[in-house]
Amino acid sequence: MSTDARHTVTASTFVAEPPERVWAELLHPGARWMLGANIETDFQVGSPVTFEGHFFGRQFADHGTVLAFERPRLMHFTHFSPLSGLEDVPGNYHDIAITLQAVDGGTRIEVVQQNIQSAERAGNAEHQWTQALSTLAHSDRRRRS
Repeated sequence: MSTDARHTVTASTFVAEPPERVWAELLHPGARWMLGANIETDFQVGSPVTFEGHFFGRQFADHGTVLAFERPRLMHFTHFSPLSGLEDVPGNYHDIAITLQAVDGGTRIEVVQQNIQSAERAGNAEHQWTQALSTLAHSDRRRRS
């Protein structure tokens, strides 16, 4: 029996805006919905993507590669965090897909993160994605206030 079982988490939310508007918020250069991270990439398949910021007082500089990008429907990339304490090898990278789907009155956003190393880390990831999506879902309220 392998002790190296990998985990997957899924988080989703609804935003009362059309997919094009949500997409623009996702990619806005000053957007901080993703746990305060500044995201840098040209979104070309095969290009690097970096996530830099502060999380619980610790500076981070995570990185990965763009796997797919279909505006305004899909962002798919790998992700590695040096703060994880794991070796920077492909087998330790997460696979993250963010999809947007038009639904009545707005957009359903779903994040699926795969290849998580432990149940504890999966629980943390699920909590962080739920928090990030909640921030994004409430960004439309700030614009209207």
